[in-house]
Amino acid sequence: MKFVIKDNRDKQSLINYLKELENDYIVSVKKQRNTRSNMQNNYYWKCIVQELSDFTGFFPDEMHDILKVKFSSEWQTIEVEDICVGVQTLNSTARKNTAEFELYVEQIRIWALSELGIRLMLPNEYE
Repeated sequence: MKFVIKDNRDKQSLINYLKELENDYIVSVKKQRNTRSNMQNNYYWKCIVQELSDFTGFFPDEMHDILKVKFSSEWQTIEVEDICVGVQTLNSTARKNTAEFELYVEQIRIWALSELGIRLMLPNEYE
């Protein structure tokens, strides 16, 4: 069973449902995140990834991986047997919410213009 709680009435419905249950249930609660939209996804693959692929000669999947490493990764230090080791972790673009994803593509657009000299289309220019 899944409940989406948007207001007090939804909360009350969940409480009423839980009161009717027997024992031995596990309940998990997580904050709802607005993952990137289909429109954002289409824009990203057509206007960002494909354009950069055409410019650089990389395949689109390769370009996507390059962009993830450059703009969606972070360095962490882990300790292994008393030795500190630096590791780079990649963050999934599919798990970004709409605001995080817009920041990600904004960084790519700035980089493409300043480093490669190409202007990538803005979301409102994409039909």
